[in-house]
Amino acid sequence: MQYQKEEVRKRIINAAFSEFEKSGFYRASMLQISTKAKVPIGNLYRYFNGKEALFKACVDSAYAYSLSLVDAVFEAGLRSGEYQETISSFLKEAKSQGRAIKLLTEKSGGSEYSDFINQLTELGYRKLNEAFKARECEVDEFVVRTIAANIIEGVLSVLTRAPEERRRDAADKLMSFYFRDLGERVGGNGQ
Repeated sequence: MQYQKEEVRKRIINAAFSEFEKSGFYRASMLQISTKAKVPIGNLYRYFNGKEALFKACVDSAYAYSLSLVDAVFEAGLRSGEYQETISSFLKEAKSQGRAIKLLTEKSGGSEYSDFINQLTELGYRKLNEAFKARECEVDEFVVRTIAANIIEGVLSVLTRAPEERRRDAADKLMSFYFRDLGERVGGNGQ
């Protein structure tokens, strides 16, 4: 009995992924998900109390992963290029999270995750700002926010758009481009 429940739940989530990828959160239809999963609509609501809960089941792990990824990327990048291990780690995990990250970045409008990219950018901004303050670099807030936004966009692009065989090289180049001598380039005092 338990096996059947888990199998039905997996079918619902797989159908939901397809529907969210096709229509986005806002336009996704619980009836379409029910039909694709071959689960009566009433039964679907026994597993998930609504579209938001179903979307959360699809993306919650990727959301948590993305927050920890941003933290790790900025920490590693700000340690003067010590990012090789971080890149290896996040690319390994990205294989299982890429589809959900794409939902978060491109299809989450209308959900509680609709501000996903801004949340990641704010986290990146705080990391950069803390690092510059610790190094006593005077920087323009606008510039720091812009750099954080571009790093986030680049990381997400590598994870969701770069062909798998090119991700490592793209991530290396991205990290090198943004973090090599960042304090000197932005702060201007050689830090």
